Amino acid sequence: MVNTNGFAPTTYDADVIVIGAGISGSAAAKSLHDQGVEVLIVEANDRIGGRTWTEPEGMPGGALDKGGMFIGETHKHLIELGTSLGLEMTPSGKPGDDTYMMLGNVHRAPDEKLDPSLLFTAEYEASLEALDALADRVGYEEPWASPDAAELDSKTVATWIEESFEHPEVKRLHTLFVNVFLGADASEVSLLYWAYYVSECEGVAQLMGTRDGAQWAWWVGGAAQVSWRIADAIGREKVLLNWPVTRIAQDDDGITVFSGERSLRARNVIIAMAPIAANQIRFEPALPTSRAQLQARAPMGRYFKIQARYPSTFWVEQGNSGALVDTDDMGVFVLDGTKPMDSLSTLIGFVGGTHYDRWSAKSPEERKRGFIDVLVKAFGPQAAEPSYYHETNWTEQEWARGGPVTYMPTGVMSNFGAALRDPIGRIHFAGTEASYQWSGYMEGGVRAGQKAAAAIAQEILAGSAREGER
Repeated sequence: MVNTNGFAPTTYDADVIVIGAGISGSAAAKSLHDQGVEVLIVEANDRIGGRTWTEPEGMPGGALDKGGMFIGETHKHLIELGTSLGLEMTPSGKPGDDTYMMLGNVHRAPDEKLDPSLLFTAEYEASLEALDALADRVGYEEPWASPDAAELDSKTVATWIEESFEHPEVKRLHTLFVNVFLGADASEVSLLYWAYYVSECEGVAQLMGTRDGAQWAWWVGGAAQVSWRIADAIGREKVLLNWPVTRIAQDDDGITVFSGERSLRARNVIIAMAPIAANQIRFEPALPTSRAQLQARAPMGRYFKIQARYPSTFWVEQGNSGALVDTDDMGVFVLDGTKPMDSLSTLIGFVGGTHYDRWSAKSPEERKRGFIDVLVKAFGPQAAEPSYYHETNWTEQEWARGGPVTYMPTGVMSNFGAALRDPIGRIHFAGTEASYQWSGYMEGGVRAGQKAAAAIAQEILAGSAREGER
């Protein structure tokens, strides 16, 4: 590469520029800062947090998490980081029965288990075992190199569901889970990618647990506090907001990051963004084909996060946990979102993929009424009049480009999946999608950020050692 930017090799604004002030970029920046590496964070939004988006003040009932919020039992990197910043956790799960709305009826599920007398329960439980077995076969380290990767990547999850299961309700449940966890319909998602995703989230039980597993706890006061406190630790002046990156130019001596006419110079860059969001940036020289194709062909999901707040947790008083799976009406997955310090109680709904498409076509009032109607059907007339209602449409977020996570259509992972993690010269990739495990969760973001930071710190320290020997 030739230096065509007119910068002297030793003129740097920082050793490392991190693009994205979400939890992944923030974790990377803190790791580098703690090792004495000069770092700057640039962020397109006017806020810190990325896909963790907390409104701490002015929200009826308490701080509101509009984005990612769940801490899993095995999310050790996130827990260690958050607690080191002085944050406290609170359990998320509530006692009581889970609820399923299926085939026109409301079914209670004690201990997260469907009634064994239902005609489809046995097949449903066997179907989850089949998904786990497929996930184990694919793995999460190099799914593109797994047995039958090309064949699995040529097939959608919808095709697998149709070929593998008989009862319509088993098919609907599997379809709903893909929509909820990826924000895309089963007909849009590669079977190889879905198997990988289940594997890297430690299996079906961990991924889908409603009071344990991936949905085990929250940060008291909101998830974005992790990034806020990191910004305080490294210096808020080192986090530049309203700084969308439009171009990255890499040469032999360093790398220059542009936002329109503005520019910054560093030795290395970490891109802590989803692949499709990074596709808005122009790269000089052009990216290798594998990374360029990945960024162009791996979209974000389509997603609503809906929250209704009430004066009390009346559903718990009724013996219900607040966890609800609906395959009848809205295609929504609901969890209790009430923290101990909140003055109002919260039910949170997640609507993705095809269900998002159907509901986004309705008016805001129609969507609200539809969500409340589901809650009334599940939990009774006390759900009819929430004290506060809020929906976050992640697909409208310009810089996130959707939510909750990237998914891959057929033909992408087997051909271009390795480009998720591979650095390109001085450019390293973070963001939750670049993690080996728990992509789509805060844990994945932290792991990917810390991994990218470790690779760069090693390079910088090795370079300093060589300079010292001269």
